[in-house]
Amino acid sequence: MIRRTASLVLLVATLYAAATAQKPEGKPSEKSADKPDYTEESFVVEQLKTSYRFEKDGTGRKELYARIKVQSEAGVEQWGQVVVGYNSANERIEIPYVRVHKSDASVITAPADAVQDLSAPVEREAPVYTDYRQKHITVPGLRPGEVLEYDIVTVTHTALAPRQFWMEYDFDKSNIVLDEQLEINIPKERTVKLKTKPGSDPKITEEKDRRIYRWKEKAKKKKRRSEPEAPAVQLTTFSSWEEVGAWYSGLEKDRRQPTPEIRTKVEGLTKGMPTDSDKIQALYDYVSTNFRYVSLSLGLSRYQPHPAGDVFHNQYGDCKDKHTLLESMLDAAGYRASSVLINSSRKLDPDVPSPSQFDHVITLLPSGKDEIWMDTTAEVAPYRLLSYNLRKEAGAGGARFREGSPRGNAC
Repeated sequence: MIRRTASLVLLVATLYAAATAQKPEGKPSEKSADKPDYTEESFVVEQLKTSYRFEKDGTGRKELYARIKVQSEAGVEQWGQVVVGYNSANERIEIPYVRVHKSDASVITAPADAVQDLSAPVEREAPVYTDYRQKHITVPGLRPGEVLEYDIVTVTHTALAPRQFWMEYDFDKSNIVLDEQLEINIPKERTVKLKTKPGSDPKITEEKDRRIYRWKEKAKKKKRRSEPEAPAVQLTTFSSWEEVGAWYSGLEKDRRQPTPEIRTKVEGLTKGMPTDSDKIQALYDYVSTNFRYVSLSLGLSRYQPHPAGDVFHNQYGDCKDKHTLLESMLDAAGYRASSVLINSSRKLDPDVPSPSQFDHVITLLPSGKDEIWMDTTAEVAPYRLLSYNLRKEAGAGGARFREGSPRGNAC
């Protein structure tokens, strides 16, 4: 029995040797042929982990850990400085470390004076937007073939909406990421709406009074999107669009009140005009063409607009500011408009009532059986003309908010 077993082993070894000897020289093995080659990439993200932790009161933190292999001078140029934006009114940045693993196995850590806290470029042209700031971190001595590693935490010390939190996340499809992880840590007692793309289901665990969702993605080929898609992960504590509407209406209610100066201007602009349509167009044209548009996505400079009187005085504003001024002027003329929050690049997902779905505000004014849609950021565009993207997305999905009975409708 022992002799027979030995013979079988010898036979297998002989067959293996023969097969190996017959393999043509220089032909790569099937395994090595299947292994992706990233040597031509300027950099490769070896690990990327994003961790959210939310508290009952709506505060929380977002921690971003990254380990990046830089492979060329182009990669050095791209990663020689790390820039992180934040809203100083309700957030602060903590930087446990930014360091470089050198080719000789030494490690260089960025010193405290390598971090600058600067105003965002938008403040140079629009000083009123002082809340949005940036941390600029100079990476020390980074060269091709070396590894950048950093850990950066954004702490939300004041909730944007009391006892509410929300987020969305999409896995990186633009870069080579070998190991990408997402973690969301919430109070176990909180009810949330969580929506993921097919194939992006999380692993869920509970630890004491916390519930933790975890995702892990392996390296995939870069992908160019023909059409913007919904994020892979969306989470919100808002239970309905009505809740979102009540919150946003509360933010803008006091901001749209007409000042005496606004009322005087409205009276002058509409004096002698025979029809409602003429008056509404005159007010739209005035706000659209005389107030400079500052391009800043909704949420980047917080969700609350500046008071209409301030926008009138400053003569510039972002989308929500210009809408608020127009709404205020229409109110002074006796017309009741609504704000419409939309996403300018993708369809609204009605299943997830979350402020993170919006990046733009336009104006809606009911007029008998008609509805007048206006985008004051278009500036020179004719009255009632919306860009193709806005027409498409407003038709596919938007949320309109009215005063009196504040509620949100996905339309």
